[in-house]
Amino acid sequence: MLIVLAAALIACNDPAVHDGDTLRCAGERVRLFGVDAPEVRRGQAPPQPFSEDARQELIRLTRGRVACRFVNRDRYGRFVGKCWSTQSPDVNAAVIRSGLATEYRRYSKGLYAKAEGEARLNGRGLWSQAPRP
Repeated sequence: MLIVLAAALIACNDPAVHDGDTLRCAGERVRLFGVDAPEVRRGQAPPQPFSEDARQELIRLTRGRVACRFVNRDRYGRFVGKCWSTQSPDVNAAVIRSGLATEYRRYSKGLYAKAEGEARLNGRGLWSQAPRP
């Protein structure tokens, strides 16, 4: 049982951040569970609006010690996880609360609805130009 628990958690310091919902920790490419951030799109395709802001927010939230609990593997083989850090007890919710990502409800089933609602109500990030409810 101890081996299973050890495999279910990964930890690292100052992980490399690819975009607003993906980082690299302990040799694993980690996709944040329930988070959908704009794509950076390196290469010929232009980045989506707010993509670099989302990336910078995830960098800020993951400075110091980071740990992620395994939820699943996605179709690309990435570790999908719920993460926390010395900066935030719930990195996934914090990125959504910043307004620079939305909840990926297909998987999270409303787990981060409150965080997204807060961002929307306060007109943060992606919601800064959207009509308020």
